[in-house]
Amino acid sequence: MKFWKSMIVFMMLLAIVSGCSQTESNANEDTEVAAGEPPEDFTFGAATVGGLWHSLAASMSEEIREIYPESTATVVEGGSIANLIGIQNDIFALGFSNGESIPMAANAIGDFEEPITNMKTIATFYPNVLHIVVPSSSNIHTVEDLAGQRVSPGIRGYSGEVMFKDILTAYDMSYDDLAQIEYIGTSDAADLMRDGHLDAWVGGLGIPASFVQELDITLGVRIIPLTEEDQVKLKEINEGYNPYTIEAGTYGDHDDILTFAPETVLVANENIITEEVGYELTKMIIENADLWRSVSSTLSDFDAEYSIEYSIGELHPGAKRYYEEIGVLND
Repeated sequence: MKFWKSMIVFMMLLAIVSGCSQTESNANEDTEVAAGEPPEDFTFGAATVGGLWHSLAASMSEEIREIYPESTATVVEGGSIANLIGIQNDIFALGFSNGESIPMAANAIGDFEEPITNMKTIATFYPNVLHIVVPSSSNIHTVEDLAGQRVSPGIRGYSGEVMFKDILTAYDMSYDDLAQIEYIGTSDAADLMRDGHLDAWVGGLGIPASFVQELDITLGVRIIPLTEEDQVKLKEINEGYNPYTIEAGTYGDHDDILTFAPETVLVANENIITEEVGYELTKMIIENADLWRSVSSTLSDFDAEYSIEYSIGELHPGAKRYYEEIGVLND
C-alpha cells in the first residue's frame, strides 16, 4: 500500500506543477459538493500518455469542459488500481479502471486495505483482453511452460500483473517458479523479446493490439491459450474475468484462442460527482459513442446496451437514472 500512496502523492504533485490541481478544499475531508453542482476540477485518472485510456480521457475532458465551462478537467497518469485509490482519497473525480479491480476494491482485496465505497460506475467500454505473448519459435505452449522463464507482467501494479498473478494461482504457481520478472511497458518488452532477453509478456490489451501486430511482423509471435476449465477457475477467482475468445486470424494464421477479458470501466467519485452531474456525464458519454469509436476501433461495440450488459460494480445514481430513462436498464 505504501507504493500506491507514494504514487498518489506523485500524481498530485504533477497536477500542481501543471497548474491544474484541485482547490485546497478538495484536499480536505469535506469534499462533497452541493447537489447538482459540478466540481471546480474534474481530475481524471487515466494511464500512461499515448495509451488508449489517456487518449479517451483527453477527449472526454474536452466534452466535459463544453458542458461545464467554469470547471477545469485535468487528465492524470494513473492506472487501474491507482485511479481507484485516488478516488478513495478524493483526489480524483473520475477514473478508468479494469473490471477485475472493481470487486477487489469493493472487498478490500490485494492492494486495497479498506473497501472503497465512493466509487460508482458510469459506463463500461470494451474488453481488456488477456494476452500471453511469446516468440513463435518459443518452446512455451502452456501456462505451465512459463516455469523457469523470463516474464514481464507489464508495469508494476498495473492490471496486467494482477491478472498474471491470478493465472499463476489457478495453476498453483507463483513468481518463485519463474526465472525472472521484468516490470516494463510494451515498447521495452518488444525490444527485449526481439533481442532474446524476454521469454513472455503478459497483460491486458484491446483487440486488435498494435503491440502484438507489430511484434508479429518484426519477430513472429504466438498467444498462449487458456482452457475452458481455466476460464471457469478465473471467473471464480474474480467476477470481473469474463471468458473471451480471440477469434481465429486476429493475429495472423491461428485458430480461436481462449482467454479472459475484464472490461474497461469509467468510475466516478460519488463524494464529488453528484447525481445530476453523473446523469449529464453519462448522457454525454453515450451520446458521443461515435466520437470515442473514432479514437480507437477497440470501442467498435460500445453503446448504451453494451455498457449495461457488461457493467460491473454499483452504478452511479445519475448513471442509473439515465440508463433507466433511455430504456436499457430494467429492475
